[in-house]
Amino acid sequence: MINAFALLLALAFSIASLLVLRPLAPRLGLVDQPGGRKTHSGEVPVVGGVAMYLSMVIAAVMGAPWGTNGFMALSAAVLMVLVGVIDDCRPLRPRLRLGAHLVAATCLVYGTNQSVESLGNLFGSGSGFSLGWLAEPFTVIACVALINGFNMLDGLDGLAGSVALCALAGMAVLGGLCGVPAVVIAASGMIGAVAGFLVFNLPTQYNRRFRVFMGDAGSTLLGFLLAALALALVQPGAGEAAPAVVLWLLPIPIFELFTSTCRRLVRGMSPVEADAGHFHHRFLAAGFSVRVIFFVYLLVSAGSVAFALWAHSRNIEEPVLFLGFIAFFCSWLALARNAQLFLKVIPEPLRRVGDTPLH
Repeated sequence: MINAFALLLALAFSIASLLVLRPLAPRLGLVDQPGGRKTHSGEVPVVGGVAMYLSMVIAAVMGAPWGTNGFMALSAAVLMVLVGVIDDCRPLRPRLRLGAHLVAATCLVYGTNQSVESLGNLFGSGSGFSLGWLAEPFTVIACVALINGFNMLDGLDGLAGSVALCALAGMAVLGGLCGVPAVVIAASGMIGAVAGFLVFNLPTQYNRRFRVFMGDAGSTLLGFLLAALALALVQPGAGEAAPAVVLWLLPIPIFELFTSTCRRLVRGMSPVEADAGHFHHRFLAAGFSVRVIFFVYLLVSAGSVAFALWAHSRNIEEPVLFLGFIAFFCSWLALARNAQLFLKVIPEPLRRVGDTPLH
């Protein structure tokens, strides 16, 4: 159900864009310097987000159209990329970034005339939890939340890209099952764009000489467009996806957002203020290597997406899915809090040694 043409077209342009933009990055000031919470080695070009966006646009224009609402989403996403690029060059105040996210999300919701009208039958009451006049404000906030959830996720090589790739694959298949061809094409194009970026960002030795980061421009772009795809999937219709199913497509960004927001509020910090308390930081502190963390995130995300597709095809009841998601969240918290206990089963060469370069 994945559109091969859209995928391959975006993949080719993503790789080509990165090959062109990478040597230009120092002149544009788009390089990530080690220091503070960043302990990677040397300067790394931060052009992944720009390359992914360009490849999506070019693929959409050259024969893999996203549809009217898809082009509206791509247009609104320009703000994510522009603000992200500025932030990658010279960090902006969190409130300015948040304001840009709100503007883009508002344009998406009102420009596409799509919103989350109901949360579904999450508690088994027999009827969906209708949002009524709160539908649009709730949808805007949910979009902003996912944008920031993905931004929080982008802390190690391959994490945000691999999680996005799993979610996009699930959305492409779900779009086919729900009869939403625009979602299939858009998700397929995004898969190609992200896959092209991952060639330069996977935590392997072969790509160290030409490594790139996606930066805030990339992480916020992915969060925004994934929110747009999820929004299209839950629109009322014969084959609409239940909101509880969509949760299972994006577990780790949702877990990250919830725990990071709570942690920062408890500490008296702003919810959008950066810190070093994310899940990947916990795993690193426990002794996991970057590669092991990458595979943990990849396997958990892929397994969750596979379950979501199975649950949708089997019409699993929404209360079961919602309660299962909460149990999944608790299990993930337990894993993160007790990560050192699992270190014994990891081969010693795959454990973190000293100050392993972080992203």
